[in-house]
Amino acid sequence: MRKILILGSTGSVGKAAFDFISKNKKDYEVVCLVASTNEKVINKQAEKYINCKTYLENPKKAKYSKKSLTKDKLLEIIASNEVDTVIAAISGSKGLDLIHHSISCGKRVLIANKEPLVMAGEFLINETQKSGAEIIPIDSEHCAIHQIIRGRELDSISKIILTCSGGPFHSLSRNKFKVITKKQALNHPVWKMGSKITIDSSTLMNKALEIIEAKFLFEIDHKKIEAIIHPESLIHSFVEFDDGTILASMAEPDMKIPISYGLSYPKTKKNGLKKIDMTQLKELTFKKIDRMKFPSIDFAYFAIEKGNGMPIFLNAANEVAVNHFLKDNIQFLDIYRLISLVLEYADKNNIKLSSVSLESIQDFNKEAIKISNHISEQLIK
Repeated sequence: MRKILILGSTGSVGKAAFDFISKNKKDYEVVCLVASTNEKVINKQAEKYINCKTYLENPKKAKYSKKSLTKDKLLEIIASNEVDTVIAAISGSKGLDLIHHSISCGKRVLIANKEPLVMAGEFLINETQKSGAEIIPIDSEHCAIHQIIRGRELDSISKIILTCSGGPFHSLSRNKFKVITKKQALNHPVWKMGSKITIDSSTLMNKALEIIEAKFLFEIDHKKIEAIIHPESLIHSFVEFDDGTILASMAEPDMKIPISYGLSYPKTKKNGLKKIDMTQLKELTFKKIDRMKFPSIDFAYFAIEKGNGMPIFLNAANEVAVNHFLKDNIQFLDIYRLISLVLEYADKNNIKLSSVSLESIQDFNKEAIKISNHISEQLIK
């Protein structure tokens, strides 16, 4: 039986993971739940497991139940035999320290959020090799790639093709982008997610971050990674091999499917989830991403090629921009403007990550957020 800790249990992915695990108690047990502020939801979740502990990073009330943990106790539990699997479902850059701690303790880490690998991909992969931990991606695209390349030599891969729904605006003309509203951007045509990732999907910044994540996760040249739009969201990624064959991974757009894969890996178990009926499919469509409309893809390649912490600046600028957009401080197109200005500033001023450690990455991220906030003030004015 897998003993599981969920980082971000009150978010959309965390809730999906908790729900799936709760329906499969013969194989899995939740021993600890971690969230930021949602005390009501996390306590309700914990009620389903007698011995389940909880940790709230920023409780709104200084009120703890018998199940509540301090940060030190949380770290102890992660390091102990009480936990063998950690599901990382915290949105944004939060949780990097807990993910690193889980990896350094040799756990199986199921990563749903892109930001830790964008910020510290090479560092985390190296730590995994030292500790014997496993990183298994459970976002739909990278999970698909993980399944496709199992047992294959990475040298035989000629291209990784990430798919995306294209969000709500892939068919919208560029001249209409200036009047896009927050309500429209939060209306994703396929996936039901938290607000931050939903906005990232509308700008295709999620795909930009996934390109960087794929580079580190699969240790492949970024020139071999591309992204295309696939509105039906049934094929979650392709891998093209040197002999000309292309393998695809298909599944219903349901986060519980990659979660099930990560929990049961290397085995495959029945999960009771909906399967695709091929006879009912009307069409599968694919098209190139218009980079004039969605410059986020170019941001990703720029950040990779510059290196030296530039992906951290990209991620920080995006987090700041999305936060301002959700607060109605800036317009949709200002998200791209702010990111572009931040990357230009970091490049022009030769701001680089001096060393690779958890502390230096976190400090560099704080600096990137500070600079992004400062530049954002100019846009808001």
